[in-house]
Amino acid sequence: MLGDFLLRIIVAAVVGTLIGMRTNSTASRMFVLVSIGAALLTIVSTEYFKVVNYPWIGDPGRLTAQIITALGFLGTGLIWISEKQEIKGLAIAASVWVTAILGILIGTGLSLVNIVIIIFIVFIYLILTNKQME
Repeated sequence: MLGDFLLRIIVAAVVGTLIGMRTNSTASRMFVLVSIGAALLTIVSTEYFKVVNYPWIGDPGRLTAQIITALGFLGTGLIWISEKQEIKGLAIAASVWVTAILGILIGTGLSLVNIVIIIFIVFIYLILTNKQME
């Protein structure tokens, strides 16, 4: 059980690192932290009911859903208008948002569907150049 959780966290760290490195952002560590944090929160929200032997009366997805809300707030702070009146930071904000979603997928467990989606999205980030992302 612990090994499974550790594997999820390691995969989240690797995915966050790959996306963070590709964005060439000064805050590339943020992607690792967002991915790991989303995976951890998802693990907590799904495993809490199992540990306390609590029936599934509550909604374990509520805690995980707040990741999306928090990232919307964080993403807003990453978008700005330059001196030339150009909108900047949209690609970084979207990247952080997708990284959180990947962390959620990883936190739920590595099913075949999740693995395919993760590989597909990371592949997209690896083949796109920075010019294409802005």
